[in-house]
Amino acid sequence: MLGCQDFCGYYDWTFDHVRRTFGQDAVHELWAQAIGGESQRHYVEAGHRAGLRGLYEAWTATGEDEKCDWTFTLDEQKNVLRWDMRQCPSKGFLLQNDLNQDEDYCDHCMGWEGPMLQSIGIEIAGHEHNHSGQCWGELRIMDKPYESLDLPVDIRKDPRWQNGYLDRFANHVKLPLLETASRSADVCDVLRDWFTDADQLLVLGRGPSAIEKWAGSQPHERVIVTAPTYSARDVFKGEPTAVLISSPPDDPLVAGVASRFNQTPPELRPLLMYAYLPSIPPFDFSRFDLPRPVPILPLLIRRGLYRHEPNGPFPTTGVFSLLLAVALGKPVAVAGIDLYRHSSGRTYADGSEPASADWPPYHSLECDLRYLRLASQMAGINLRFPPQE
Repeated sequence: MLGCQDFCGYYDWTFDHVRRTFGQDAVHELWAQAIGGESQRHYVEAGHRAGLRGLYEAWTATGEDEKCDWTFTLDEQKNVLRWDMRQCPSKGFLLQNDLNQDEDYCDHCMGWEGPMLQSIGIEIAGHEHNHSGQCWGELRIMDKPYESLDLPVDIRKDPRWQNGYLDRFANHVKLPLLETASRSADVCDVLRDWFTDADQLLVLGRGPSAIEKWAGSQPHERVIVTAPTYSARDVFKGEPTAVLISSPPDDPLVAGVASRFNQTPPELRPLLMYAYLPSIPPFDFSRFDLPRPVPILPLLIRRGLYRHEPNGPFPTTGVFSLLLAVALGKPVAVAGIDLYRHSSGRTYADGSEPASADWPPYHSLECDLRYLRLASQMAGINLRFPPQE
């Protein structure tokens, strides 16, 4: 018999399987019909019976069963039922067990709640989730005035709210993730739109080949670099198109990125990106006056370029950058991914002496090689590496 959270791993796998097999519309139909239209019928009955109060009673009972760390607040005079989730047991199960099969697990809540509630004349006026286990939402009876609540328990007043990246909804409609980059609410579109005018991309890792003659001869109009390169300006001194922040980040690294980013005119600032891997503790980028980086895993998962392995190694930042470039469907030149095997004996481009080729934590040679082969198979002649000496 399944425990009350054990279904979450099956949900994660099922959503990914349906997306890959039948497409985006199919997973939305699954949420609306198989979840909201069938397994959650008790909410429809509660709403029909007693409106917002009926939903309050039903959802608070669910919270007790599923051990939700949340608060539901009902104010019928203001026509609002609000929840503030401090720690979601569903997303929490995935984070605790290092699961990330689907490209966006958290979206399924709005995917089933929205259609279900609309069927009984109730609307989700506002909602946000940070993909780290925290969210909030306000429900109202449609076509009636409502007033948003300002509460001490508002999860946005909790320091954990600064973790992760935000998806936002208003009146059941998902809002753009990053309006400066794209009008789309789909994070995959945001990444594609940011690079839409790029004829080709140059990916520069941290290995010594990034500063050799072949790399210097490549077009440098659209460059993807890692955070240490952006901060130090050693491998590439120009203004990159995008910066991928390493996993896990650390304070000195992010402080270096923030120093340069915040001194750069807005029109020249790169797109900041991050993997948001479940095995890596949450990181608050706002402490350094940085925007929340855009996630890369949804696009990689959708394009079949990444499959998360619970408790296993994941690609180095340079390889993740390469996978992203290939996922964008552009011709790509790459240098600086030397797998700690450069002929000079040096590990990094900024190192003057040969160093040990020990692999950093979380990574392995086998993992990087597997993903490099996958990228090469998908990109074909559109992917070029430095010539072998």
